Amino acid sequence: MKKKAIILVIVLTSMSLTGIIFTQVYWVNTALRLKEDQFDNSVRLAIKSVVNQLLQNKNDTLFQHKLNVLRCRRSRLDVFDYIEPHMLDSLMNDEMKCMKINSKYYFAVYNKVNNRFAIGPYISHEQALLTSPYQFSVSSIYRPGDYTLSVYFPSKTAIIIKMVSYWLIFSVLFLVVLIYSFIYVIMKILEQKKLSELKNDFINNMTHEFKTPITTASLAAEMILREEVMSHPNRIKKYAGIILDENSRLQNQIEQVLQVATIEQEGPRFKMKKTNAHYLLESVIESFELRIKESHARISVDLRAAKPTVMADKFHLLNVFYNLLDNSLKYTPNDPFIEISTWNQGDQLVIRFKDNGIGISHEHQKNIFKSLFRVPTGNIHEVHGFGLGLYYVKTVIEEHNGHIVLKSEPGKGSAFDIYLMINE
Repeated sequence: MKKKAIILVIVLTSMSLTGIIFTQVYWVNTALRLKEDQFDNSVRLAIKSVVNQLLQNKNDTLFQHKLNVLRCRRSRLDVFDYIEPHMLDSLMNDEMKCMKINSKYYFAVYNKVNNRFAIGPYISHEQALLTSPYQFSVSSIYRPGDYTLSVYFPSKTAIIIKMVSYWLIFSVLFLVVLIYSFIYVIMKILEQKKLSELKNDFINNMTHEFKTPITTASLAAEMILREEVMSHPNRIKKYAGIILDENSRLQNQIEQVLQVATIEQEGPRFKMKKTNAHYLLESVIESFELRIKESHARISVDLRAAKPTVMADKFHLLNVFYNLLDNSLKYTPNDPFIEISTWNQGDQLVIRFKDNGIGISHEHQKNIFKSLFRVPTGNIHEVHGFGLGLYYVKTVIEEHNGHIVLKSEPGKGSAFDIYLMINE
């Protein structure tokens, strides 16, 4: 998939997702407003019903007789004579339950002229009751005086949200799933694109790496077939040696690819047994003796670990050491100095391969152990490889219940520390 197509897909899906989110938010907001209107209407109907019942009670014959008795005793009646507090409280509870409003509320009857409170549980909520949207005049019940019945809900927002809680939860859940899925798909697309590029680079690099020994061996074979060469045994021996070296190189490259392919497809099949890591290191160093001389490299070996025995697959651990030493030589072009050392740290054996090579920049260190990854060098093929060696190393070490740590600075070299559990 081309880069422009991927960008177009990301832009279009991002716009679509944004549109869906805004639409969902709009409908949620609309639903909340509708529920708020429904709640407001229910509260107003309840208050109106309370006022109507109080008015009916005022017109009742017995209540009128009671008021006449009070007029004989006092020169002036107050609002609480017309609206009995216990009756108001009872009516408010009944009407709120009738409207299925079970949340806590406060109410009061107060004078709008002087803000004097007369009836109700209004203590500490005076200001909220004065500004409440739920207010009904009781002038039809008591005159003179501009008295009003006010109701206040301290948790109105929570009440309205609760009304749409299930719908809101599912909406948020679906949006989260949608956003997560979108991010996941985009990341996978970018990951697949990167993997495709790595595979293309791998194929191009593998073609180059395989072509070189084949071409060299073919040229050497052609030289052997020439008549002027056939009469010189030393020259035949030289060209035959070149063919053998290139064939060995080609076999090693193929073996490396097959090893990684086997691990990825079938999983590693290790035969674990007690192994002395020092013996393996000495064996690898001995096999590199000729290459070390040819590259004029210096090597320092300090195997001071008192407990070098680990549970390991000898073949795979040997390959790990081989790969790390091979990398140290390949990536140290000038005056190579390689240090191989071991020591014990707690119940672990630490094995270090350190060089003074070109090093690895910090931006590439997080990817250096990934399959097919090679530090970008453009089209220059100064260093041969497929980007499989360190991936193989990390996979094998982790299968041995160990881990590997990289410490590197560009231009100052690299150090690979392997940590394996001791087994005595």
